[in-house]
Amino acid sequence: MTHKPDRLTLSHQLVARIPVTVTAADLLADRDAEPAPDPIAFDPVPRLRNRRGGWSEQVQREFIACLQQTGCVSVAARAVGRSVSSAYRLLRVEGADGFAVAWDQAAKEGLDRMREDALDRALNGSLVPVYRKGRLVRIEHRRNDRLAFALLSGRCNDVKYYRNDALNRHAYFMEMKALDEQRAAERQAREEAARAYQEELDRMLAKAKAMNGPRIRRL
Repeated sequence: MTHKPDRLTLSHQLVARIPVTVTAADLLADRDAEPAPDPIAFDPVPRLRNRRGGWSEQVQREFIACLQQTGCVSVAARAVGRSVSSAYRLLRVEGADGFAVAWDQAAKEGLDRMREDALDRALNGSLVPVYRKGRLVRIEHRRNDRLAFALLSGRCNDVKYYRNDALNRHAYFMEMKALDEQRAAERQAREEAARAYQEELDRMLAKAKAMNGPRIRRL
């Protein structure tokens, strides 16, 4: 029986720049191969306590740096050992304005880097492994015309065109939180008004009942 090599592993070893399993140290170490982007300055989201697996200030800065490198939230979150859902939940916290702005800037820079890399591969081609019966037989240099057509199609390159940016997400969550608090306050005010009305009604009924007691006949 012929042993089938792991094509995904071979492909990433040969042609991919970002492996499947990557850490923040791996991504940030790649800065030595090309000019490092300027780090994005921002105020991290304040945390009440530093717990294991939480989003400490250092983890937030590493996440933004990795997002700046890759332009992919899932890759950046996996690189710092956190889930994507927890990264988006962090945007719902009060005081995440600076983090949201840094998120958007890092995502834009990362996407720009990806487009530049895609354009380079479209113009200059890339190495593609060729397999025969489960074995790597050669590596060909190919050009990707479809990739070039996609880049030259004139589509919008703004990050807001593809998804809601982090700042809008944070503003939306804060608006929904304020709306929930307002509704809770209004509901509490209605309940207190209803309770006060019922108490006053009970007092009036008790007073009327006392006034309409049995009459004593005169002797």
